[in-house]
Amino acid sequence: MEEKKRQDCMVCGQGLEYLDSAASVTCIYCGKQEEGYFLCPAGHYVCNECHSRDGLEVITNLCLSSKSINPLEMANIIMKHPKIHMMGPEHHTMIAGVLVAAYKNLTGKIGDDEIREAIKRGHTIPGGYCGLYGTDGAAIACGIAVSVILKATPLSDTERIIANMMTSRALAAIANYRGSRCCKRSTWVALETAIQYFREVLKVETGYISASQLRCEHSHRNNHCSKADCRFYPS
Repeated sequence: MEEKKRQDCMVCGQGLEYLDSAASVTCIYCGKQEEGYFLCPAGHYVCNECHSRDGLEVITNLCLSSKSINPLEMANIIMKHPKIHMMGPEHHTMIAGVLVAAYKNLTGKIGDDEIREAIKRGHTIPGGYCGLYGTDGAAIACGIAVSVILKATPLSDTERIIANMMTSRALAAIANYRGSRCCKRSTWVALETAIQYFREVLKVETGYISASQLRCEHSHRNNHCSKADCRFYPS
């Protein structure tokens, strides 16, 4: 089978068609049959697991080996890797991973097990949540990171509230941007919000990249790019 495409359909590169209701589909890579909400015009379907499998190794390796305290810096390195798709659920995995990795490197209060746990939880968030479920996986990933850091459970009081509020803030920030979905934009907005929240609530100062340095290098791969209407679009 040919090398996976890095934008739109991973098989042929055509733009994906999103469905109003789930249809019976079969993953072209693993053969799994399930209900899905998107296909390409040629009928190709790739399940969430196959979509993000290649990127999972890249994300895990960087988060466990990096000494950076800057989640934006780590995310930018990961997103440039050829195994990371332009869009897809691997971004949820990445956001949870880099936030916990930055906190670990900065404070030493948690270890590699917490990074792995954040990555594992982030990996369970399917693609398409931003439109199909009324929430964005990037925001949920921020909440996952805080939940792991604070060891929140459904029985927790303050820790659970703090994690949920993180998700709420990130989601509100993402929702302020018009245009169709863009996983790169959601990643940057979610991480910016998380960095501020970490400073205010967790009382830690992670590294940051200034607005002038956050310039998208991926817009040419996004057929639905908002271009000049997006503040990350290169001038």
